[in-house]
Amino acid sequence: MSRRTNVIGICGICLCVLLLVATQHRPALIQESSQFTTEIANATVTIAEILASQRSRIALEMENFEYPSGRFQVDAEKLTDLTLETNGTPVRSVVITTWRSGSTFLGDILNAMPANFYHYEPLLNWGIRRIRGRPDSDKKALKNLKNLLKCDFSKMGDYLEYGQDHTYLFEHNIRLWNQCKDFPKYCWQPKFLTPYCKLFPLQSMKTVRMSLAVAEKLLEDNR
Repeated sequence: MSRRTNVIGICGICLCVLLLVATQHRPALIQESSQFTTEIANATVTIAEILASQRSRIALEMENFEYPSGRFQVDAEKLTDLTLETNGTPVRSVVITTWRSGSTFLGDILNAMPANFYHYEPLLNWGIRRIRGRPDSDKKALKNLKNLLKCDFSKMGDYLEYGQDHTYLFEHNIRLWNQCKDFPKYCWQPKFLTPYCKLFPLQSMKTVRMSLAVAEKLLEDNR
């Protein structure tokens, strides 16, 4: 009788352990299944659908925005006055500074503004050096900044190629990076980035790699 009781007791303990292990793994399996389902669903989403969704989010973010209406030499009175998509002119904030100056913190503050598109360190692929406007490569750096501020990613091949291996180039741009996480197949493609960027009424950019003398040329471009 005692042997039979022990066997039953041991079997009962084993069954409890198996049930406990199965229960512990079940949430992980459900989570993996849910993630797989989401990835399958995202794979069918088109660029046009992503743009439409983001356009709605921007409109919501800008509901209580106080438009300049002539202040700061900006005549904008409504959202379409500020978006490149509608031939408007975004409000652009460009921070030119140097290393260890707190500019990353300042950049994140600017990025907290509603409907802002953040160009974080757009000269990262130039390495640890200052752009001073002498060599041809430095002129290209300035041209790249202008392309980004105009949301023209079609000529930014080197920049996008670098970013695929250094994703923090986009990670500080929260609104863009959220899309990259959901739709990675579009993330580094100009056909997505250009129209997506043009939806935003505010743009910010910060760089530690350009001198003020070169940056001044950005102000000379009325566009």
